[in-house]
Amino acid sequence: MLVAKFYGERDIRLEDVPEPVPRAGEALIEVHAAGICGSDLHRYRGQDPWGGGEAGPRTFGHELSGVVISLGPGTDGVRVGQKVAVEPMQLAGCGACRVCLRGGSNLCPRRRPGVKSSAGFGERDVAAVAHLYPIAANISLEAAALTDLYACAIHAAHRVPVGPAATALILGSGPMALALGQVVRLSGTRTILAGRRKDALELAMRAEAADAALDASTPGFAASIADLTNGEGADVVFEAVGGTSGETLKLAIQVVSPGGTVGVVGAFLGDVPVPYRIANRKEVTLRWSNGYGVWNGRREFQMALDWIADGHLDAASLISHRYPLPQIVSAFETAVDKARSGAMKVMVLPAGGCDG
Repeated sequence: MLVAKFYGERDIRLEDVPEPVPRAGEALIEVHAAGICGSDLHRYRGQDPWGGGEAGPRTFGHELSGVVISLGPGTDGVRVGQKVAVEPMQLAGCGACRVCLRGGSNLCPRRRPGVKSSAGFGERDVAAVAHLYPIAANISLEAAALTDLYACAIHAAHRVPVGPAATALILGSGPMALALGQVVRLSGTRTILAGRRKDALELAMRAEAADAALDASTPGFAASIADLTNGEGADVVFEAVGGTSGETLKLAIQVVSPGGTVGVVGAFLGDVPVPYRIANRKEVTLRWSNGYGVWNGRREFQMALDWIADGHLDAASLISHRYPLPQIVSAFETAVDKARSGAMKVMVLPAGGCDG
C-alpha cells in the first residue's frame, strides 16, 4: 500500500509498504479523507512546537475518516464496511493514571506527542476500536475527517466559557479560528473574528463563524475592537494564531476587557513573553487549551461528531481544496502558501474520493 513518509523539512516521499495487520482490539481502516492540520504544516516547514518527536521518517495525518475493512482477532464494537471517524492515536493517554481517569487523556504525563501517530496520509491505517466513531448517514467522510478540528474547538470553548451576554474575539482566520467561531456562536455569544486574509474573513461570515469580521492588518485595529465593545474590550479573546513572536498574545491581552479571559489555542514555536504590566493591571486570566478529552463525562470528540451530524457545525464549508494521495506534495504546498492559493482546509483523499 502507498503511504506518505515525512523525512524532514519539505521532504515527503510516497512509499510502498506492507499493509498493516490489526491486532486484537484493532481495526484496519481504508482511509478516505485526511485533513492537513496546522501541526502538520509546522512539521512540513521543519518546525516542532511540541518537541519530543522521534527522529527519522514519520507518518502523519491525524484528521481522518474511512471505512473498516478488517478486524483483529476477537474484536467487536465496529463492523466491516462501517464508515468511521478516527480519534487520533496522538491523543491516546495511558488510560490508567489519575489524569486519564478523570478524563484528561490529552494531558497524560506518559503520553509522548508525535510518537503514536495516526497515518491518515496513506491508503490504510490501523486504529484501536476504542478510537473509532461510527458516522451518521447524513455526514460525508470528508466532513467526518474534521471531527478532530471541531473537538479541539469545543475543548477551547469549555476551557474558556462564554455565553449570550458576552462578546468573544477570535484572533486568527485559519481553520481552527473558523471552527472555534462556529462553536462559540452556538452559545449565543457575539463573536468577532479578526485576521489578515480578506477571502478567509469573507468565508467566516458565509460559514456563520462570526457576527463581524475585521481586517487585523488595518491601522487602528485595536480601536475598532473598542468601538464594537463600547470601549470595554472583548470579554473573552481566543488567540488562534501561534507562531514565533507572541505578538498576537500581546494583542489579545491588550484588547481583552478588564477582568477578562484570554484563551490560548494557537501553537507557539517556543516560549513567548507575556506583557506583565497590562495583564496585571487588568487582572487578565490566561487559560491554555491543548487538544481535547472528556468534559462532564462526555468525550469531546463524540460531541463534535454529533454536532456536525445535527447540522450545528458546518464542516463542509471549511474545505477549500482536495488532492489524491499521489499529489500530497502539491496539497501541502497549497496549504502552506495560503496567500497564493486561498486555502482554508486542504483534504488528501487516499481512496480517490469520498462517498456519502
